[in-house]
Amino acid sequence: MHYPGGKGQSYKRIINMMPPHEVYIETHLGGGAVLLNKKPAQHNIGIEIDLKTIAMWSEQEMDFELIHGDAVEFLKGYNFKGKELVYCDPPYLIDTRKKQYPLYDYEYSDRQHVELLNVIKTLPCMVMISGYESELYKESLNDWYTYCFRAGCQHGMAIEWLWMNYDTPIELHDYRYLGDTFRKREQLKKKKERWVKKLESMPVLERQALMLAIDSVREGPSI
Repeated sequence: MHYPGGKGQSYKRIINMMPPHEVYIETHLGGGAVLLNKKPAQHNIGIEIDLKTIAMWSEQEMDFELIHGDAVEFLKGYNFKGKELVYCDPPYLIDTRKKQYPLYDYEYSDRQHVELLNVIKTLPCMVMISGYESELYKESLNDWYTYCFRAGCQHGMAIEWLWMNYDTPIELHDYRYLGDTFRKREQLKKKKERWVKKLESMPVLERQALMLAIDSVREGPSI
């Protein structure tokens, strides 16, 4: 589904910053490029306020819960358990866009951005939010981790910012897009295939010994 401001060209980088989670909540769903391309969580929720977009989604098969409503109100009322990951992709601040005019039927005022930022800072779970560089976001989320990358937009290339209330993940929910470029992803894919073949060709006990050693590295050094 093509959608203005969609993440069709950048979903891989966003997914590569997602730690493991049991519930995935994507606010301001739009075309849902991130939700559609990531490994599903146990429970997946997409929130969208625009009825026209809801209607487009309703015509497709969905393996997630689609909610028509306001993102802020949903987040205020949701019963968080701590194992959720919330990804927010609100309409970007108009004064940060290359062409400073409305793109959506439901744009966000500065006041609405402030309200959203205030709410996500209180959530007892992992949160990430996309946007362009702005003083409002940098000041409001000054203690959040940031990740920047170049991505295509309606009018060429732009620097996307991703704010997260957690540090760089050391474990991912979805490893399929690991690597900043197609070439790096292909190299990693081939490396994994070679290692799997080597492991499969080993005697069972040797393979088990190596797997145990790998697990010990994953768990970190013993104290």
